[in-house]
Amino acid sequence: MVVKAKGNALYAAPGYLLFYRDNTLFAQHFDSNKFEVTGDPVPLLADVQFFPRISQAVFAASGPGVLVAQRNADSGSSQVLWFDRKGQQIGVALNAGVYGNVMLSPNDKAVAAETTDLNSQNTDIWTYDLENHGAKRLTFDPALDSLPIWSPDGNRMVFASNRDLEFDLYMKDANGAEEEKVIPQEGPDRFPLDWSRDGKYVLYVRGQDLWYLTISDLHATQFLKAAASLKSARFSPDGKWVAYSSNESGRWEIYVTSFPEAHGKWQVSNSGGNQPRWRGDGKELFYLSADSRIMAAPVKTGCNFDAGTPAALFQANPREMFATSELFSYDVSKDGQKFLINTQLKTEMTPLSVVLNWTAKLNQ
Repeated sequence: MVVKAKGNALYAAPGYLLFYRDNTLFAQHFDSNKFEVTGDPVPLLADVQFFPRISQAVFAASGPGVLVAQRNADSGSSQVLWFDRKGQQIGVALNAGVYGNVMLSPNDKAVAAETTDLNSQNTDIWTYDLENHGAKRLTFDPALDSLPIWSPDGNRMVFASNRDLEFDLYMKDANGAEEEKVIPQEGPDRFPLDWSRDGKYVLYVRGQDLWYLTISDLHATQFLKAAASLKSARFSPDGKWVAYSSNESGRWEIYVTSFPEAHGKWQVSNSGGNQPRWRGDGKELFYLSADSRIMAAPVKTGCNFDAGTPAALFQANPREMFATSELFSYDVSKDGQKFLINTQLKTEMTPLSVVLNWTAKLNQ
């Protein structure tokens, strides 16, 4: 280890290391031959913009003694709001905070979300009671805990965490009564996507491919080999179909295939789409268009799959997602009449600060 830092670092000629820690941008003398720092770190700027989910502070250096950085603008804040099918706001589910991957419980009475504490800058999974407005923290590890997926009875959750540097699958009781247990897997990062309504399978993405886990014996099976990248897959309510997003055409579109054997492929979206969600009776498929409109397509399932022409319901304003572990910005009530959207709050853009001759401070 060269230096302890919370986020990104960079080398600045002719011999300095810039890094972020404790809400502050520091600089320290650095020997690029020995890869060693000397002297004490010197604070350059406080309150620098930082994105805890991806551990990135906004700063750069160029030329001799030129530094640019952005001050904190709280750009990650959002509010989880209810909307009807016309796009009218009909309620507030969660007050302003830093949320990601909102997931309604099977009975629509609670929501699970990953929540970032701005003081510790740690992200954990919480559940929120939508009727009694109570909140419960489920994870306490300093790693990033993400993507809470409810079991169909609402008693358990599968989620992802990067406690061993890469993302693994974990399982835990939704009431927090027992410690989470890791689900051993091999391969690249794993992110859970859905739990089948019969409770038998968990669908997840592994690297760029889709896999499913058989809950009875935790056996993993590859479901779809990606031609490009796959994500945001969801089981149909009857468990016979899977809707998913793929960028194989050069842009993200919504497709459907059969389950557990992937036979056939039907394209649902026609001008870009992501984050598919089924209505509770399986007769409608929702998704988010490329320009963040909530779309709805009528579907018929049975021995075959058939989708009608998608229609735009309303323009949404979901919080921008930039981390690989951020896959879902909205959810839909079982009857398809209400939409829970992690909505971006309006914040003032803070200008970039340019500091000249910052190296003089280190040579005093």
